[in-house]
Amino acid sequence: MTKMRVDVFVVGDNEGYVVAPSDSWLPLDEMKALGALRFGWTIDTSMARPRLDWRAIGNDIDARGYSIVASSDVGGLLAMPQQHLRAIYPEQHRPIAA
Repeated sequence: MTKMRVDVFVVGDNEGYVVAPSDSWLPLDEMKALGALRFGWTIDTSMARPRLDWRAIGNDIDARGYSIVASSDVGGLLAMPQQHLRAIYPEQHRPIAA
């Protein structure tokens, strides 16, 4: 797996994802052609779930500065759980009296 820190941008209404090196500039004309684009999250590829061909994504980034990932492959753009986090549920806490 190619190791890099990337930003993930959501295309339209979760129609797909654009992956680019973190804090890089995206080509404006090409991004306009995709439609609405908004920042989603940043991920270190070494922490990503092994569901995508990160080598191919790295090759796309080397060739044009970004890669496009289908919406059905979003699971590969998420990090593996690093630890169990305790959730805090509102019903477990009494409201503070004023």
